[in-house]
This record gives sequence, structure tokens and C-alpha cells, in this order.
Amino acid sequence: MRRPQLLSCCAIAALAAISAPADAQETPQDETVSSANDIIVTGSRISRRDFVAESPVTTYGEESLQMQGPSTISQSLNQLPQFAAIDGGPQASGSKQGRASANLRGLGITRTLVLLDGRRLQPSDAQGTIDLNTIPTALLGSVEVITGGASATYGSDAISGVVNFKLKRDFTGIVGDVQAGVSERGDARTFDASLAAGTTFAEGRGSIMGAVSYFDREGVFGRQRDFFIGKGIAGNLRGGVVQGVANNLPSQAALNAIFVGKYGAATNPVRNQAIGLNRDGSLFTSTSPILNFRYADHDPYILDGTSRVGFPLGESYYLQAPIERYNAFGKAEFEITPDVTVYAQGLYTKYKSNWTRDGNTATSATAVALIPVTNPFITPDLAAILASRPNPTAPINFAFNTGGVGPTVSTQDYQVYQIVGGVRGKLAPDINFDLYASFGRTKLEESQNGYIDRAAWSTLVNAPDGGASVCAGGYNPFSPDPLFNDPTKKGCYDFLNRELFENTSYSQRVVEGTIEGGIVTLPGGDMRFAVGAAYRQNKYDFNPDAARVNRTVFPDQATGPASGSINVKEVFGELLVPIVKDVPALKSLSLSLAYRYSDYSTVGGVSAYKATGDWNVFGDFRIRGGYQRAVRAPNLAELFAPPERSLPQVGSVASGAGDFCDVTSALRTGPNGAQVRALCLAQGIPASVIDTFRFTGSAWPAVSSGNLDLKEETADTYTVGATWSRIFSSPVLRGLTLSVDYYNISVKDAIGQITPGIANTQCFNRNGGNPNFDPTNYYCGLLRRDPATGQVDLFTQQTQNLGAFRMSGIDTQIDWKIDLGALGIDGDDAGAITLNVVASYLDKFEIQNTPDAPFIDYAGTIGNSQVDPFTLSYPEWKVTGSLGYDNDRFGVTLRGRYYKGMNHFASVGVANSALPGVVDRTYFDLAGRFNAAEDFEFRFGVLNLFDKEPPEWVQGSLSDPALYDILQRRYYVGVNAKF
Repeated sequence: MRRPQLLSCCAIAALAAISAPADAQETPQDETVSSANDIIVTGSRISRRDFVAESPVTTYGEESLQMQGPSTISQSLNQLPQFAAIDGGPQASGSKQGRASANLRGLGITRTLVLLDGRRLQPSDAQGTIDLNTIPTALLGSVEVITGGASATYGSDAISGVVNFKLKRDFTGIVGDVQAGVSERGDARTFDASLAAGTTFAEGRGSIMGAVSYFDREGVFGRQRDFFIGKGIAGNLRGGVVQGVANNLPSQAALNAIFVGKYGAATNPVRNQAIGLNRDGSLFTSTSPILNFRYADHDPYILDGTSRVGFPLGESYYLQAPIERYNAFGKAEFEITPDVTVYAQGLYTKYKSNWTRDGNTATSATAVALIPVTNPFITPDLAAILASRPNPTAPINFAFNTGGVGPTVSTQDYQVYQIVGGVRGKLAPDINFDLYASFGRTKLEESQNGYIDRAAWSTLVNAPDGGASVCAGGYNPFSPDPLFNDPTKKGCYDFLNRELFENTSYSQRVVEGTIEGGIVTLPGGDMRFAVGAAYRQNKYDFNPDAARVNRTVFPDQATGPASGSINVKEVFGELLVPIVKDVPALKSLSLSLAYRYSDYSTVGGVSAYKATGDWNVFGDFRIRGGYQRAVRAPNLAELFAPPERSLPQVGSVASGAGDFCDVTSALRTGPNGAQVRALCLAQGIPASVIDTFRFTGSAWPAVSSGNLDLKEETADTYTVGATWSRIFSSPVLRGLTLSVDYYNISVKDAIGQITPGIANTQCFNRNGGNPNFDPTNYYCGLLRRDPATGQVDLFTQQTQNLGAFRMSGIDTQIDWKIDLGALGIDGDDAGAITLNVVASYLDKFEIQNTPDAPFIDYAGTIGNSQVDPFTLSYPEWKVTGSLGYDNDRFGVTLRGRYYKGMNHFASVGVANSALPGVVDRTYFDLAGRFNAAEDFEFRFGVLNLFDKEPPEWVQGSLSDPALYDILQRRYYVGVNAKF
């Protein structure tokens, strides 16, 4: 380990995970019926006194979540080492549409099962993922996280584990809570308010509780932080560029006459270079060699080194997406008889989220169209170059982005509700039952502003007067200034701009019944069981705007309507066998077995099972572990998603990625340059441009789709670990608790898509994927090139069963509480010092792209999003820790977060790769509380105490906005009052 890494780790260890995670044996009682002293821990359906989980379970309490200040739950979870940070937390993602999800172990949001009090929540989309915005935070008591598979207990989706949100029980009284936050720079404002109330009636036989909450968060653009100024270059300009067509290139003499003879350039331009217009009407080349570029910095273009002209895309992204959310939750139960209780609960969430590219600073979306040579905005210099072509009257190939008209703005209105009703009770003194049914629906209405009508655009660019007879001043497609910002151009903006409307609905029905209790008493204790059956149906409908379906707008993101449904019938059982108790070296030894059979309407019958054990060696020293087989059936999106056009990232040539056929790319200029050139020719790049071919963008046009032939994926998980509490008897050390757990997860027939970045790397043999540079290679076959320009015009991303994922690692947790009163310190409330550290080490994260491909280890890398499109980072070390002091009146906690540096994912398997990665990063947060009165608490905090920027990645490009703190120093205050 390098010295800086060692110092950072030591600092975290000295300060130390979110404050106060509890061991599993300290988990609050679950809501499932049980005797007064029985509990149910996430990962089992069996209630038992003093239950200890055989699988690694970590509990995070209410105070732990409040330490984040006013935030979404996803932002809180992103800080925990067991979770992979996902795009769409604080940072905005158009494809996330304002939703927030959990991603355990980095295996993807579809492989993490999210529950509320042990029951499935209403999904937010066709992937079946849960939007964490719907959790009723006002009544949230704790969050239990079990990692390493739990499919036998809970069914499909629990490949990487379960996140179980547990509500407060027997809540009475009224509690109000208000929090507000703001950044050091006066932006990123957040406000969170909630009111919860509960009471009992009918002499305690009935109870009712409910809560309402409101959350509002201000949007923050990248241009509001110095770090993102000039970062993340996008290729296609608002004013557009004229692209050379292979069989109709201008003459070298004409180019030289303009750029060298007239502008005085020291270098001759290349015949197929993209050409743009300066504000004075003169021409510039947008790729190396960049000639006659006359824009002032950020007006609106910038230079990416000396290789290309582009937009500072990082300035236009949301660093924090605006969201406004309303939540309501209610729950009631009534004891009909001492052995039968009926219950009902409902939740409702309504929120609005906006996603936009700020048209004032950067690009919106890419489009390519034709402009006739008669367009009056073609300058004399450009006309002279066009006239030198073999076919001088052919229209020009014009690549631009829709930000030239106006910014892309997407508004999502969500409504989510779920109703649960059931009955529970006792069939015998130690036999309990629970039967419930639930129904939920998610509705999304989305408006998307910023599309350009193709016919209207064609009308204006083909008009002899440039469209002046249609709208005042006409439309100059070469202008870098958006029509949206010019009041005199409102007529042209209205003529071109289109707002699209789409809606999606998703429903879920669940019926489930369980019986659990004791069977016989064995030498080790009571043998207990749980059996049950369930039925679940999921259905969705997607209705896109007709303009997208019929491809009548720019950008071309064509899709079609889609609908589908899945149902599954399941039976399951679990057995807890206490083998022995109170014998030498065996204070207790128990075995837990579980099996689930699921019959899906799509893939048929599948089985999940587990065998885990708990060995209490002596005192409070335990060894736990076992094996679990988990199963995940393909979801509705993976099966039924219609073909849809998009622009997934492949990276830029300047960053060492991009299209490797570019003459300046790392591979064309490397030792295998001749073989790469031959492969590019075989793919369809014309011979006339192969030696001057340039790639000016950072994305490839793609079509993604579902696949009805998918089969289920399976995972085998092995865990082994130990916990040790009350290790020492001295007052200083008796509050010390340690736990260490090793996990190994292997996912077969993994469902996913090959991303452009991976296909590009494999096709061009960057890490051994195509040693013969064969154009018929599988990965090469995923891309298609335009025979006229050589540019990739289609990348195929069909969902399919790929190869496999293999990952392993070690989780370590240290909890240490020192009661100062027990040390003889005077005072009625001397208080306690607490230290907590949670560290996660990722030993390997191997991906096999196809069943016959080798495994590639991406542990410790950044940039590979093929497992989950919203996850970029897989650091080897993630550590969070806290050091605090608390008494009855006040408390203060200092928390640290450490992420080890990572290599560029494309450098894996590449000798002496020069691709940049990211350096280590450590953050510190400070939080405090003060009880002004018995039922009135004031709290405050500072996040990112030392105002650290995120680490830079890819030669001036963006960092990972989900993992790192991109808003920098922030403050919050909050009050909690009980009545």
C-alpha cells in the first residue's frame, strides 16, 4: 500500500461507517407476529428469541440516516461501504427520471431486493426496481442490510442481498421534524419537513399511526462549481459542423486556398476534416489540426487540448437534480381476539423531478441532417470549398446538436401508491400465521421539451430566404447561439421546437401467506419452521409520443409502445435446527435450511435454496457462514422493451478511448496500427479517408431492446465470518465488538448488454479480445459504419444472457463504546464515547462477456458500466467511520469516508497503459445535537468539512458524480419536537 493510502486508512480507522450500526442480535423487533420477546432478522422468516443472523446483517438506525442532513435515502445509502454509488443520487440522470435506487455490491439495481417491513414494495419501473423516494421516512426506525443473496427467503431479485426498511412500532404521540440545508456557495438548498402521529384505542386492542412529509431540493448545474468548468468535452457543436463525405470530398487546393492562403494557417487542413463557422463567418476545423479557431474561451466552445473543439459538457449537467416530493403513509391494526389481528396500511407518493441540459452552456442532443448548397447562410468561404467537390451541388452532411434551438428539458410527474391488508395471529400457542394481499400502481407522466421537428427544420434550411418568410430573421443553422435565448427569434423557436408527452403505468399484485413456529425441542433448543406460498403479478404499459414512434423529430430516439406482464407462483419453507448447546467448545450450534420453488409464466420453474450455520464457540464469540443459491428471472423491461435509439458513451479519442479507427487514436498510432487500419477498412471505412479519419464525438448511435428468449440467471454465494462482542471485561474495553465476513458471489447467465466501451475494447484487441483482428469477431459485429463517412451509425445493444460475474471481498466492522460513568468520571450523565468503523475490501470483480470468453477482473477500476448502467466505480477499499461523544443533553460526531484510487477500466489487461485513473479521496463530516428541552432536539452538521473537490478523471473529464462529493461543503440544521 502506498504511503498516502496508508495514512488515509489510518485516519479513518482512528476516527471511524455511519454512526451506530448495530449488530444483528440488537436488531429491533420486526412487525411479523411473534411472542413478545421474539424477533425476526432480515434474511429469515422464523421468529426466535435472541436470534442471531447466519448471514452478514448490518443495521443502520435513525440517527445514522439523519447525519446526512436533509437528503434522499439513496444519498445516505451511497455512503455505506456495502453499496455501490449509482448515477441518479445527487447527480441527475435523464434515464433515471428522478428515481433513486439501491445497488448492493455493485451488481446492479435489479439484483438488489428492497423491502418494507419484510414485504415487497411497489416497483417504479419495468425493471421492477424500487424508487427509494417512496419510503415513508417520517416513520423509519432502521435499515437492515443483508448482503450475499437471500432468494430462498424472499424470491427473485435478491442476488446481491436485501435492503429492508423497518418502520417504528407501537408509535404513539406526535412528532414533528424539520431540516434545512445549503451549500458553502449559497446553492443546493434542501428542505425536509415531516409530521408523524400515532395512538391506541379500544383499551389498547387497536392502534393507528400515520405520517406526512414534504421534501424540496434545488437543482445545481456543473457550471456552479469551478471543478466542472471546462470539463467533459462533447463533440457536436450547437452551430454544427460540415462533415466530409468519402466520395465527395472538397479539393485540397480549395482548402489550402482558404485556410493557408486567406487565413494564414501554418498547416494544411485535411480533406475530410469537419468544418465549423466562427462568429465572423470565417471557417475553422474542429479536429486536429485545429485551424483558424476564433471563439473566445467558453463562447460557447472550448478546445480539448489541441485535438478537437467541443462543449464543456460537465458544465451543463445537474450536480443535484431538483425534486419536489410529497409522502403520506398510514397504518392501522385491531385485535379481534387475543389470537387474531387484522391490519391495513397504505402509502402514497407524488413527486416531480426535472432533468435538463443547460442550453446556456452546453449541448443538448446530437442530430445529423442535410443542408442544400443554396442555403443563404452558407458563407462565401464555405461555398468556395463546397464548389470544389466532384459533385458541387450535393447537399452538405451537417452534424449538430439540438441545443442550437433550445435546451432539452424533461419533467417527470410520478404518482405511486400501494395498499396492504391482512390478518395475522396464532393457530396454536407456538404456531403463528400471517396472510396478506397488496396492490400497487405507479404512474409516470413525462413531458420532454427541446425536440426539433424534422419537417419544420427542412422547411427553414431549404427556403431560399433562410426561412425569413416563415419566422422573423429566418434560421441560421450555423449560429452557436440558441434561438431559445433570443427574444427576436421566438417565432423560429416556436416553429421548430416540439414538446413530447409520454406515459408509463406499472402495477403489482401480491398475495402471500406464511405459517411459522416451533416443532420439537432438541438438545440445542427449539426446532422451528416457516412455510408459505405466494402469488405475484407485475404488469406495465409504455406509451411514447407519436413523434418518437414515427421518427419525425430530432434527435432520433425512435421507440415504440410496449406492454407485458409476468406472474409467478411460489412455495417456500425454512427450518432452524439447533443442533447442540452448552457442551465444551460448543456453547451452541445451529443450522438454517431454506428452499423456494417458483413457477414463472416466462421461464418456467426455478429453485432457490440455502444452508447456513451459526456456531457460538464460547462467550460472545460466534462463527457464521454458509451457502445460498439465488435466482433472478428476467424482468419486464429485459423481456419486452421495444427497440429504442440512444447515444451511449464510448469516450473521446483525447481521453484514450473513442473510435480506435481515428488516425490519432492510441491503437492506430500503436505497435499494431497496421492491423487496426486493416480492420477499420474491413468494417467499411472508405479507403479515401482511412488515413485521415477522425472521430469528433464521444458516443455512438445505438439501438437497445428487450429479448423474449431470455432465461433466468443464477447466483451461488458463500459467506464465512465471525463476530465477537464483550471481548474484555474492563470498563474501557467491554464495549468493543468486532465482526469480519468473507463473501464470494458467482452469477451465471447474467442478463445484460454489451456496452460500446467494452465492444470497442474487445473488437480492437485492446486486452486480447480479438488477437487476429478479425472483422467477423463477435464484438466487431455489434457496430455498423456509414459507407459514406466511415462513422459508426448503429451499435446493437440487445439484452441477452451473457457470461458470468464473479466477485469476492471482506467486510469488517468495529464498534466500541466507552461508558465514562463506569470509569468513575463524575456527573449525573457522564455520557459515552463511541467509535465505529465499517470497511469493505473488494478482492475481485470479474466479468465474462460471453460464455466462451475469459474473465476480466475490474476490481479497483472506474468507468465500466456494463453490469449496471448507473454504476461506474469499483474501488478496492471503501471505509467509513465515526468517532463521537454522547450524553442525555448533547452529542457530537466526526465521520470520515475513504475511497481508494482506481485505474481506468480500459487499462485492464493492457501493458503500460497510459489511461488515467483517479486518486484516493477522503472526506470528513461533522454532526452535533443538543436537547434544548426534554422533547425538543436541535441538530446541525457540516458535510465535506474541508471542502474537497472530487478527483479528476480522464484528462480533464468528469469524475464519478455518484461516488464522490461533487457539491463540496454543505451545512444543515434540524429540529425535532415531540408532543
